[in-house]
Amino acid sequence: MSENYTRGIAFIMEGTTEKVFYRTYLQWLAEKNNCTFEKLKVSDSGDIPFVWKNANEKILIKFNIVGTVTQVVHSGRWFANACAKKYKIPWNVYLCYDTDSPENDISKFYQDDWKLLRESIQEAKATRIIDLAARADIEDVMLVDCLGVCNFLQISVPEKLAGRKGKAKMKALYRGVGRTYHEGDRASGMIESLDFQKIMEEGPIAMKYLKDDLV
Repeated sequence: MSENYTRGIAFIMEGTTEKVFYRTYLQWLAEKNNCTFEKLKVSDSGDIPFVWKNANEKILIKFNIVGTVTQVVHSGRWFANACAKKYKIPWNVYLCYDTDSPENDISKFYQDDWKLLRESIQEAKATRIIDLAARADIEDVMLVDCLGVCNFLQISVPEKLAGRKGKAKMKALYRGVGRTYHEGDRASGMIESLDFQKIMEEGPIAMKYLKDDLV
């Protein structure tokens, strides 16, 4: 089955907040570069696939939400069955993860279950594996555009953000206006208000790799 796709991109990520973040980034990137990014019908396997179209290509994009780090190794089976075997096209795989703390070393994501995941993806003949990694929370990436978050909350930018990690900082900003920060799809309004150009240029994730892969 190919559906005339030229190639595929598979995202493997821990949670739904990352899914919303990258989905919104891709929508912004498509609009900025005269491409299209559209959701397809949910497949029998429960995947929610998307298609990216530029002047020369029709790229299938699929997201796999791991849920917990302990389940990450099973994503290799998902990639093999739902991507590589089902669609006989070249595949790039993006591993989207964070270290939870700036002190943690990225290298741990090449060990243990992550090592097994990479090996299984390679066995399934992925063309390339790309790391989209942050030194802390995905909220740290969002807070690169702190002004955008504060504008969404209709507050001024504080002199200093309370909290050590990005998630704690985000929660403190929301509490300051009597609101609760919710992760996942409930954060979509805030995420859609972000300046992705600023995040792409100044953030701790090499999002330019993804841009170069699509545009």
